[in-house]
Amino acid sequence: MKLRVAFPYDKSVNQYEPTRIHFSPEYIFLENVFSPLIELSTANGQPVGGVAEKFQWDEKTNEFYLYIRRNLMTIDGHQITAYDAEFSLKRLLVLSSNTHGNFKDIICPDVEIKSIESACPGIEVKNDFTLVLRPGKKMPFLTHLLTAIDFAVIPKKSVDPKTLAILDYKNTSGPYYVDSSDDKGRINLRANPGHYHYTQNLPQEIELIPSRVNKEKSSIDLYKEGKVDHLMTIEGIGPEKTLQIAQELSDASLHTTMDIKMMAIFFTERGLKELSAEERLAYGKAIKGIVGTYFLSQPGYQNRTQFLAPFGDGQLSKSQQEELNEIIKKINQPKKSIQFELSLFRYVPIEVLKEQLEMLLPGIHVYQENKIPAFAGYKSLKEIPHAFVANVDISFNEDISLITYAINAGLFGMNKAEQKHWIKDYMSIMDKEKRLEKLQLLHFESLKNGVVYPLVSSPYIAILRKPWVSHLPQIFANNPLWTISKN
Repeated sequence: MKLRVAFPYDKSVNQYEPTRIHFSPEYIFLENVFSPLIELSTANGQPVGGVAEKFQWDEKTNEFYLYIRRNLMTIDGHQITAYDAEFSLKRLLVLSSNTHGNFKDIICPDVEIKSIESACPGIEVKNDFTLVLRPGKKMPFLTHLLTAIDFAVIPKKSVDPKTLAILDYKNTSGPYYVDSSDDKGRINLRANPGHYHYTQNLPQEIELIPSRVNKEKSSIDLYKEGKVDHLMTIEGIGPEKTLQIAQELSDASLHTTMDIKMMAIFFTERGLKELSAEERLAYGKAIKGIVGTYFLSQPGYQNRTQFLAPFGDGQLSKSQQEELNEIIKKINQPKKSIQFELSLFRYVPIEVLKEQLEMLLPGIHVYQENKIPAFAGYKSLKEIPHAFVANVDISFNEDISLITYAINAGLFGMNKAEQKHWIKDYMSIMDKEKRLEKLQLLHFESLKNGVVYPLVSSPYIAILRKPWVSHLPQIFANNPLWTISKN
């Protein structure tokens, strides 16, 4: 039972690192080969047991107990224990680079963690199968935070003790392990019978086939030619194309999520420095007039004036939405022609939109680049675009992982110090209603000041070749491949 999956990266295996996740393909690969302590239910999005079969708060001591499964084995028979979980969390603190949540501020706020041997009073192993976290006070959303694959449990034996680099992608904690790979990004995964998600119905072998190596062929071409069986939600294929495939090919079945893929214009550090709020709103409105109109002419897209899900946490109040509408209504075309650098992610058709944008806005330079500036390592401000157009996964509920990722990615316009302060302050608020007021205010200010300019939203869509059947979640963009089976 082999499932051939189109994969949008051609990286070698050793470039995938849970503490350094910038884009969704990295997340998808890692969530299939490693497992976190806690997972989110694919049915309702609530925290459920992962590597930790059970978890609970001690109401008297405000300690968080995680009870590790006693039968979780790597493919070579190494038993996963609380010591592996402790090692993984401390490794994250040492490397101090994860993008989903600020774990250190919760668990070891006043301790410098330079090595695995450094003491962290917030983490303790009680016994082989009991891990205790001590954040100092009860933090209800800690369970959600630990579901991010940043907090994957990595067997200690699979890591170089000095550099902390992952050396062994065969002995992993996930449903799959790397059986073979090459330096061109072709990766073969096999199911681990020692994992709690294992069944005989899941794909026993998965081949990840790089889908963007040949510029002459798209992943859709690979599917039509019978070279892959599965196009994941992260392929960047618009709903209009997937619907067309389903109509053309009788063996294609579709999996559709909720409307949680948001396309927006994000103004960068350079855009915030060189343009006023009014100028940013003017550019946003003008760009939306072309880019937004193009996508709304295609099936599957909805117009959006809010960035966070309008049906979920953080949405604007009625008065905020009315105020924002009035501000946007008064905004005219940009008043002056300036050098304006706009990058479009690869799924925005530059060949269709570049000429229209550059004719409408003299001085604008439109180019294609698949980089989030906050993570790209630009050496000077002049190398950074003023703004970029990209899709971002949003959530219908208070997902602390997605919130902190958006902030760390610079999507709300903060510098590093401001990001750290906002996240720390947000996590210190125990009253959910007050936390959401803070999130709502950040959302509103970002829209009002032209930091984020929403364009359209759409569902994530995956394609499977029959008789493969999808049981992927509708409330996430994730691709847990072990949820797929044959009909």
